[in-house]
Amino acid sequence: MPPQRPPMYSVRDVPNPYIKLSLGLRMLCLCPAVWGVYIHLQQARSIQDRDARALVLMKSSALENYVGILWCLLGGLWSFWLTNNLIRRWFIHYEPRPAMIRLFTLATIFWFSVVSFVSYFGTDEPIWPWMAICAILAVAQIIQTIHFRFRGIYRIDPQRNPRGVDPKIIILRTVLIPGGIVSFITMIMLLYQNNTRPSSAATLASTGATAIASLNAAKQIMGSAQTQVLILILTSWTPKGYNKRRTFRETTLRLLPPASAQFSFTYKFILGEAPSTRARESMGPKIKEEQDQHDDLLILPVSDTYEDLSLKVFKALEWSNKFKFDFLCKTDDDIFVRWDVIARELVELGPTHYYWRGLAYWDILPITNPENKNIEHEFKLGMFPPFVAGSLYIFSRDVVTLLTYPGPRIFTKNEDQNIGIWLHPYNIRPIHDKRIQQWDVCENDMIAKHFSDAFTPLESMHSMYTNVKENRPACQGFRQVYCAACYSCLGRSNHWKDWGVACDSVKGITNINKHDALYQGKATVDIKDPMPTLGAKDEWIVPGLLTDASSIYSDTDDWARLHWAIWTTDPVTTWQQRHFQAIETLFVHSPNAVLIIMSNTLPADFFADYTRQGYQIHILSFSKELLLKRRWFFSPNTEDWLRQWSQWESAGKFFPVHLADYLRLVALYKYGGLYMDMDALWIRAPGDGMTEFIGADMSDTDSDRVWTLDDKNTYLANGVMRFQRGRSMFRHIADSYFTVTNYDPECFNCGGPKAFTSYVKAHRAALENNGLRILPREALYPYNWKEVENAIRSSKGAEEEVLKIEQQGIGLHLYGKVTSKKAIEEGSVVAYALKIWSLDIFPQSLMTSVTLQGPEVLYYPSQASSSSSALLLWGAAKGSLLEKEPGAFQGIDTVFVRGVQRPFSTTLPVITKKAAVVITVREGYIALDSSSAGTRKVDMDLGDNVTMARLNTALSRIRYMPPGQTTRWDGTDSVTIQVSFGEMQRELVIPVIRKTTK
Repeated sequence: MPPQRPPMYSVRDVPNPYIKLSLGLRMLCLCPAVWGVYIHLQQARSIQDRDARALVLMKSSALENYVGILWCLLGGLWSFWLTNNLIRRWFIHYEPRPAMIRLFTLATIFWFSVVSFVSYFGTDEPIWPWMAICAILAVAQIIQTIHFRFRGIYRIDPQRNPRGVDPKIIILRTVLIPGGIVSFITMIMLLYQNNTRPSSAATLASTGATAIASLNAAKQIMGSAQTQVLILILTSWTPKGYNKRRTFRETTLRLLPPASAQFSFTYKFILGEAPSTRARESMGPKIKEEQDQHDDLLILPVSDTYEDLSLKVFKALEWSNKFKFDFLCKTDDDIFVRWDVIARELVELGPTHYYWRGLAYWDILPITNPENKNIEHEFKLGMFPPFVAGSLYIFSRDVVTLLTYPGPRIFTKNEDQNIGIWLHPYNIRPIHDKRIQQWDVCENDMIAKHFSDAFTPLESMHSMYTNVKENRPACQGFRQVYCAACYSCLGRSNHWKDWGVACDSVKGITNINKHDALYQGKATVDIKDPMPTLGAKDEWIVPGLLTDASSIYSDTDDWARLHWAIWTTDPVTTWQQRHFQAIETLFVHSPNAVLIIMSNTLPADFFADYTRQGYQIHILSFSKELLLKRRWFFSPNTEDWLRQWSQWESAGKFFPVHLADYLRLVALYKYGGLYMDMDALWIRAPGDGMTEFIGADMSDTDSDRVWTLDDKNTYLANGVMRFQRGRSMFRHIADSYFTVTNYDPECFNCGGPKAFTSYVKAHRAALENNGLRILPREALYPYNWKEVENAIRSSKGAEEEVLKIEQQGIGLHLYGKVTSKKAIEEGSVVAYALKIWSLDIFPQSLMTSVTLQGPEVLYYPSQASSSSSALLLWGAAKGSLLEKEPGAFQGIDTVFVRGVQRPFSTTLPVITKKAAVVITVREGYIALDSSSAGTRKVDMDLGDNVTMARLNTALSRIRYMPPGQTTRWDGTDSVTIQVSFGEMQRELVIPVIRKTTK
């Protein structure tokens, strides 16, 4: 019988006293493998819960953990075999005690190696650390097999196998075959995963939303509230995104009203999958902790990079479409949103259909500049359909369903434009809301302000939140250098038109230089001509104010301070007291106005009484020669017309009227500003200093319907109008009428109302889309030329009629051709208006002392509502041209100093006095302009050399603000205004009463 080969791994050489101890040491080598199997089994079981909560914090899948377990088992097998081999050799060659020490040291080294590799790769990486451990064990097994085990030991049948057992066979059996099997299984399993699991958050795409709903049932909008709102907030994996989410929770989200029968909400911060391994490893633990604390994160199976923003938004909308709600609000984590205002407005609106609201854009071309990060490559159709800014937009529920309807769709780089593309086939148009802004701007009534990292210096959402909670103007303490798009730019350093945009109050923002074909098929029209700037070599026409090329105000935000008027007749026979009073109504409401009267008849010192009081009135002489020298013409054709002045003057009686029509065209074209007839009275100042306007009136002549604007026979009256310089409209009107071939000396209004109306009628869409506003008749012409005699006749209701006119408009025209030879009767509407708004400087004035005038009562408007939150926001001026700013001392409430001490010295060029103003409020606040914070007391020491004009300018800036909403206000207050001006000491105590409006 042939001798039996001993077992490949045997411990028969271990002394009997050490058998149990050696067995225990062999078991120690299996402990790391057993620990690894346990850990990866736990992780594999937790994968389903992890994906259901949409947190992609682990790199591994369940399948990868099972593959890791295979490598753990292989490592345990190889470590056991290696330990057995070393035990047999060491007990043969060493004493038992040193052998046991060696075995214990080996186990310790093995344990330490396992811990090191697992720590290096991370417990979430189940395959790589165990593959590295197995590789080391395989090499050790091969070395000990070749060098120790079979060198002249255990020869079996020397004749058949003189060298003993072949070590290659042992290596094949113990290393290559087990390692190959496990490697093959690993390859098959990972290939399978790669083909069936494209995303670690795939579970969310099908069932994740349901799982989230079960975990967040308390926050889901499944209740019975009248208005249910879902809020999606786009965020990112960056550390800045983490901090922005924290700030968002601490500030703007706290403005959301508590859930009630009328309103309920839920919100989610939307993330994609980690954009990189580094981002996942650095931010993953923080995001997990954040989710455990707030439970308000939603991680979608989509890239979180900026390039895939559109897809990220679409996936968020898909997820949202699984729930019940009435409105969806999407915003970003760096937008401060007035959720209190939005909630109130949505509750008032109630559930609706096809609702899409935001900062609207229309007729916008794709960005093609390669240096711009928003360059668009995918959209090939030219003009984008209407869309809204991504900073904040609101959908009704049915719009979300339409957006996520299955089917092919294009994905452009910018999500806001994508929304417009997807909704375009459904003919849903956005509702423009200028209160939503995306630039570095701040207006008190905004409902969405951008806090970008690119804005410098950085500003804090916490500060704005504090302002809102303490009922201060939202922008108090914030940078208000730039004006917001579609807002008034008065007092700001720029105009939004500088950004190349124009604004329509209904349609929204568009490119200011668009192709003319976009204007509803209207004829080609240019809007603005390039104009020369003020140069050092320009010749001054009015020193320090006006040159032959421009003025010191024309290209600034103060361009509207320029006021123009014309006087061409003999003042001895035609100038009346009412003309002085008309000028005084201007300076009562706009004491810092600069009035330039173009005249070829008035003497240079005609308004000396006013200039001595600091009012800026300049007489600009003109003649044919001066106009030609100053190049006050538009083209060679209008130049030829001017050169034939004498011919036109003798050809018809209307030449002075036509000349005045021409001069106002030239003045507004070259310099800009406001033109006013000398018989135009001001009821109050226009509400802003930027809107370009012209007033409308009604004709009662049927033949005029050929050229009037509409079936109501509306025409544009050029008696009062305001425009910035360079308006091409003026050049076109002049070139179409004031030429040798087209001029008609017998046509009264051909160069005035008819010319304006005909041109605007032909190009109305283009002009209105680029800033022209046509004011309704009641704004400037509450009486037409046939009715105006009623305004100068005594009537019982004159005072009430003036108050009505003041509420609806800003001016009153006397139509001098009709009323110049008729007396203004005491007790008439005009007499009452002139009595209220007069400076009493004109020579015929009966007042011989200086006094202070103000309202008997200041009524502060508030909206009628069952909720106190509907009270008109006192810090938010509406900024409309015709609307009175709440609390402003304007119109009937104007506060001003009037009267002069007679006789006064005619030798002094300017009369100045020491002046001071002290204003106190019992409960509310006083501010000095629309953007400043209020204070209980204002103390203005204007100095020793103060003119009446400067004092009245200071008084025109004051504005009353009621107590904040945190303070109980019974609707009454009082403002005390103390003014000292030279020897005059006056005090006004003005009661304030809240007046509820519908």
